[in-house]
Amino acid sequence: MHLTLLGNLSEPYFHRSLEKVQKLLRVPQDVHVYIVGEHQDVLSILRYLPRKDRDYFRRMCAVEKVSFSYHHGKEFLVLIILTSFNRFLLRDPEALQGLLLHELMHLEHMRKGTYYPLHQSYRKVLRLYSNLLTRLQQKRFIPLLENIGQYAVLLLKDLYTNAALIQRGHGQYLLHYYEREFSMKKICPRPVFYDKLKRAVQKDPLILGIVLHFEFSLLSVILPFQKYKEQQAKKLLRYIARCYNLNMQEILRKCGLFISYYLDHYSKPRRDFAEKYFHLIFTKVLEILT
Repeated sequence: MHLTLLGNLSEPYFHRSLEKVQKLLRVPQDVHVYIVGEHQDVLSILRYLPRKDRDYFRRMCAVEKVSFSYHHGKEFLVLIILTSFNRFLLRDPEALQGLLLHELMHLEHMRKGTYYPLHQSYRKVLRLYSNLLTRLQQKRFIPLLENIGQYAVLLLKDLYTNAALIQRGHGQYLLHYYEREFSMKKICPRPVFYDKLKRAVQKDPLILGIVLHFEFSLLSVILPFQKYKEQQAKKLLRYIARCYNLNMQEILRKCGLFISYYLDHYSKPRRDFAEKYFHLIFTKVLEILT
């Protein structure tokens, strides 16, 4: 594994964290980890990439704000961008190790092809529901459905990744990282809660994307702990509720079908699981939209 620091960063501090992570998770030698001190330095990474990969990487940087795993061609890398909301990573090695474990597990799944059937399932189910919206003369909702579908893909990838880390006994690093992350209240948009969500969405359909994006982000963290480490899940639920001043029970009730299916049926990444999950999410979306 190779480490590149961009900016005025402490090389020994990050090397120590990587050494710790490598004792917990097998990391191939061809993985590159980039830690970027300032967002404007991100694109300087382009010079390390093959020319054919650079446009794809620019698009990834435009979408992701803090960290992501990247696999394109023969390139496997993790990028962590230090911002005003995650500077705690400079002083909290356990939180840094939790984030590194999360991103490196994504790379492991990419290398194994775990996400390929997930994307196939997504495209299949999206096509079915897009056709249904067309038959219902509601084609205007298809772009919103695709947008929410991308959030659902990210939700499943994080569910796979966090579950794998907890199953391997590394849940304490994840839990510590997420507690620090959620304490920074501005990292996620404040949720938009309505007593009558369907009525609000009919006035402004984009509200549904905002609500589900936020709730999927929470569920991707909470559900793996709830399935495998129930006491840690209860602690995390209380912590998130306090940080965001949320009624977590309302979120859990609203997403009850997604939660129950995951807790009752998930064991490992499977095509049939992903396909059913997308059906549940899109059915709920259409129920609210139409």
